Amino acid sequence: MRIDFSPVLARLDYLLSGLSLTVMVSLAAIVLSFAIGVLVATSRISRYRTVRILAAGYIDLFRNTPFLVQLFFLYFGLPEIGIPTEPVTTGILALSLTAAAGNAEIVRSGIETVPRGVVEAGRSYGLSALQVYRYVILPIALRVAWRPLGNAFVNLVLTTSILSTITVNDLTGNANNISSETFKPFEVYLVVLVIYCAVTFTVSAVVNAVYALFFARMAERPVIRGQAA
Repeated sequence: MRIDFSPVLARLDYLLSGLSLTVMVSLAAIVLSFAIGVLVATSRISRYRTVRILAAGYIDLFRNTPFLVQLFFLYFGLPEIGIPTEPVTTGILALSLTAAAGNAEIVRSGIETVPRGVVEAGRSYGLSALQVYRYVILPIALRVAWRPLGNAFVNLVLTTSILSTITVNDLTGNANNISSETFKPFEVYLVVLVIYCAVTFTVSAVVNAVYALFFARMAERPVIRGQAA
């Protein structure tokens, strides 16, 4: 077998267009899954039993079923009950819902590390329950949870490759097309492996930079930054 990257390089623009879609889908899913995850984590420790049960049920459902089945259910199943689907939108939704379940458990673990005395100190400043959560609990919890969340974000980026199964023209989808056209799977997927590595290293670097900017020095600053009027 003669290794020849020229057919792949000739379609590099097509491959990079897939990469741009992968980045867009990843960013959208990261933001949505983080927001949903924080909401579910808060619900998981709610004082209301029904809310806790619903949050736990959501987490169990998405963490104990295959992502591919979830994706197919949303993309192929929803049209059966009259809800139209579109590949990219459905992919972002599926990724967000699945990743949010894992993110919720990570954030919940962070919340449980917050010392009760710190919470009581926030209340003594006259902060409302919402302000205590916003200014006291959540910053400390995210400082603890941020690195594990970063690992989850990286895993989410890699999971986007599965979206090619519902005709999303992401990096993997376009690579599949190039491979079938050029009959050069070794060269095509080697290039794609390198690209995915570059993307995940970039995500990890951004996660570390955010930690350094917002969380690393938190212990040196007062946690309580707001007071009730």
